Amino acid sequence: MKKVYMVQPNSQYGNFIYFPYAAGVIAAYAFEDDFIKDHYSFEGFIYKRMETAEALAFLSDPSVVAFSCYAWNYEYNKSLAKKIKEKYPECITIFGGHQINPETSSDLLYEKYADYLIFGEGEEIFRRLLISLNTCNQCDIPNIAFLKNNEIFYTETNEICAPQIVSPYTKGFFDDILKTEKELLFSAILETNRGCPNRCSFCDWGNIKSKVRLFDMETIKKDIDWMADNKIEYCYCADANFGLFERDEDVIEYLIKNKIEKGFPFKFQTTFSKKNYETVFRINKRLNDVGMCKGATLSFQSMSTDTLNNINRQNMPLSYFVELMTLYNKNHISAYSELILGLPGETYDSFKEGIDQLLNSGQHMSIAVFNCELLVNSEMGKKEYREKFKIETARVEQHQFHTTPNFSETKEFSDIIVSTYSMSKEDWKRSNLYEVYVRCFHNLGLLQCFAIYLHNTTGMKYSDFYEAIISKSYAEPDSVCGQITKTLIKKFEEILENKGALNIYDRAFGQITWPFEEWAFLFAIKNFDRLYNELASFLEKLVGKKIYNDLLSYQKAIIKTPYSNQITLNLAFDFYKYFSSIYKNQSGVILESKDCTILISSNDTPEDIIDYAREVVWFGRKGGQNIITDVKYIN
Repeated sequence: MKKVYMVQPNSQYGNFIYFPYAAGVIAAYAFEDDFIKDHYSFEGFIYKRMETAEALAFLSDPSVVAFSCYAWNYEYNKSLAKKIKEKYPECITIFGGHQINPETSSDLLYEKYADYLIFGEGEEIFRRLLISLNTCNQCDIPNIAFLKNNEIFYTETNEICAPQIVSPYTKGFFDDILKTEKELLFSAILETNRGCPNRCSFCDWGNIKSKVRLFDMETIKKDIDWMADNKIEYCYCADANFGLFERDEDVIEYLIKNKIEKGFPFKFQTTFSKKNYETVFRINKRLNDVGMCKGATLSFQSMSTDTLNNINRQNMPLSYFVELMTLYNKNHISAYSELILGLPGETYDSFKEGIDQLLNSGQHMSIAVFNCELLVNSEMGKKEYREKFKIETARVEQHQFHTTPNFSETKEFSDIIVSTYSMSKEDWKRSNLYEVYVRCFHNLGLLQCFAIYLHNTTGMKYSDFYEAIISKSYAEPDSVCGQITKTLIKKFEEILENKGALNIYDRAFGQITWPFEEWAFLFAIKNFDRLYNELASFLEKLVGKKIYNDLLSYQKAIIKTPYSNQITLNLAFDFYKYFSSIYKNQSGVILESKDCTILISSNDTPEDIIDYAREVVWFGRKGGQNIITDVKYIN
């Protein structure tokens, strides 16, 4: 029997790691075939970034080693494959996954890291390839490449997709991992369909152009049962548009049933449909009611018409977005909106104005901004597209957020867009700094009340307020804001020099990497009173002496800090009613001059800054747990 191993090293999120789902599905599908079961034995997965020597020791006389490649494991896979070839020269190595592209992956064959490349979906092609290794006839298998007479031979390109997946969970492919792994906790991926009807140029789903296929409902339910029975806390659904189909509500119903009866999965997250907003709302309300919701996605990517045309994207009408935000806020359901920085057509001004539009629409709690990563299998990754829009990239060291830093010799990298025909590198830096300030000081709440009050009473634009804060940080480099700005500008400049990463590792907040805005928030929390003292004269001048002290007290009190518990405020203005009404997008809201006493409670807030960073900022951010909502009148 020929021994088969699968390699899919995943990132660690603190003490959590994902099962190697993609590799597992491919293995499970192949070993349903009788010929393969008769000629091969499946021996196991390499699913974490173990040292090369340890990985080699795990392998025992391998015949086939298949690598599932992503941006976060590509260099590791190449390094390990090279070592495998040195020790086991007869071993067949196969590379597939999102990082494998006909134009950019030829070095794998020439350098002899890989014997075969698989392009696109892998289940059916991998099955055929394993069978063909016994017959020496690979030329008829579509979507692969290999060396033939020292030249790369590409077979015919076809849309070959597995009609149904085979579950690695219920087929037992992860049982040995659960039995032997004592150090890590596992998160699981659920897949109910595959494909995407959208054609966004930045996404490799759009370039694949495969039809959306629904997978068997009984298989889905059995996967959910398996997760519950094995006490899997976190379930991520890999569908590109969850909520697109009516049956998705049945999937949620079954997840909730397991949560109620067995306690697991504890949390559910997915990428929601860009359509069917009523269905998506119902799903999120059901999840929120049982504490499973990680936040609803109301994505835009850009608010610029030129940019949307360039990336083949359409957004919902802004008026409809206002209605949705009102609905989500009224029902206390977290909703976040995504933007991508670096898309062709975007300028600093259009990016800034786009954020203003979201804030004006009631999106005060969560705007996610991602720097645009150039994916090799996307339309944007093609040479013609990059030349057309004058796209320039920087290579950054690849660290996903909230992961244990990679201190090994093998580093992973991503190519992010730092300049286009419409945005210079200098404006890219300005845009990054601006969005960090908005997300840190507004979405995470530190100055949210001041910004909303000024906007509602004086018409001051949110962008004018936060640009003024940024200007002040430059003028006072030793202040809390000044230190945040200096640190971030240095990080951005390192990125432009191909030396940096899109995160910060600060031991003061634990042994994990942080996105810039979360690090800035934690740094501000660590210097909480000093921050507001330094901003005092600036803020008082804007809002006026009459209201300043009460507004400052309310603003500080609603931020959950490591040292907050219960605060009683005696106020001359009814801020709680005022801001609650604004969050619900009520029109004509006026601050009442009214003596009131409110009790603001924050129970079970960790006192240790590292525990606080993990529990409140990382785990709780999308649930809005950094802002206290337990507020009561006591007179």
